[in-house]
Amino acid sequence: MNFKIRFVSEKGYFVIKTSGDTSPEDVESSLKQLFDNQEWCAGRHVLYDNRHENLDHLSKEDVGMISKKSTKFNEKLTNSKIALVMPKDLAFGIARMWEAHTEFDATFATGVFRSTAEAESWIEAA
Repeated sequence: MNFKIRFVSEKGYFVIKTSGDTSPEDVESSLKQLFDNQEWCAGRHVLYDNRHENLDHLSKEDVGMISKKSTKFNEKLTNSKIALVMPKDLAFGIARMWEAHTEFDATFATGVFRSTAEAESWIEAA
């Protein structure tokens, strides 16, 4: 998976724009790079723009591993929101599986959305 991270200073959250095939290791790498950003602090929100990402090859075991790789960063993600934009049906379903795996162990809130506008509204809501 290729990804670009940018901080939206006027809104106070990060956008990670992804493309290509993804793996559990790619997700972990994107989070590590996020935490290295000088603007990062606990409680910042993240919008994953996954409109150009391919998840078709992921297994249920991969989804579970992505969940574990996400929650291992609980300390850094405490009180954050992570929004995933997944407009395609299969990707949306896989992302909802990730959300179900993650919600009980996470210190952060998760949301899966079909559009960027929906994700932004959720992130920006108090």
